[in-house]
Amino acid sequence: MSVLNNILFVVKKRNVFFIFLKLLFIIFISSCSSKKQILKNDTSAHNVDKQFIEIYSARLGIALKPGCNKKLIEAVATWLNVPYKYGGNTKQGTDCSGFVQQVYAEVYGVSLAHSSDEIFAQCKKITRSELKEGDLVFFKINTSKVGHVGIFLTDVYFIHASTKKGVIVSSLTEEYYAKYFYSAGRIL
Repeated sequence: MSVLNNILFVVKKRNVFFIFLKLLFIIFISSCSSKKQILKNDTSAHNVDKQFIEIYSARLGIALKPGCNKKLIEAVATWLNVPYKYGGNTKQGTDCSGFVQQVYAEVYGVSLAHSSDEIFAQCKKITRSELKEGDLVFFKINTSKVGHVGIFLTDVYFIHASTKKGVIVSSLTEEYYAKYFYSAGRIL
């Protein structure tokens, strides 16, 4: 009989232990439901960013990164394929400095000159390895002074007004731009 009593005692203790574990589990699950809701909200916000990234990556033809400057990306995307017009700074036609001037005014509220060389003079000079989204890239194309400017986007890509193709995204690694790249700059 004592063996049976010992077994019943152990079973009762074990049942109490399992009931205790079940209660802890229920408490844990119920406390996690609010956290799950928060995570769901975070995920949906991330999906908005993911959707934005997908749409604008496709539009610009480059892989944008999460956390990119949405205002900058939206602004430059509206200029894509605007034809080149020397001295222009509208969406009917623009040159490189006019494009940069208008985007900087819209996105950053900064007034820039309408000359690549003068914009270069307004910048803090930085190295190519320091380039961040929104910084400027400058080129000397068969002249002794800066004659072309673009806005750095990500990795090796920048957007600018090309004389032949209008506003386009190009790579700093393209032979032409690699050859004429002069400097990078940041407007403070």
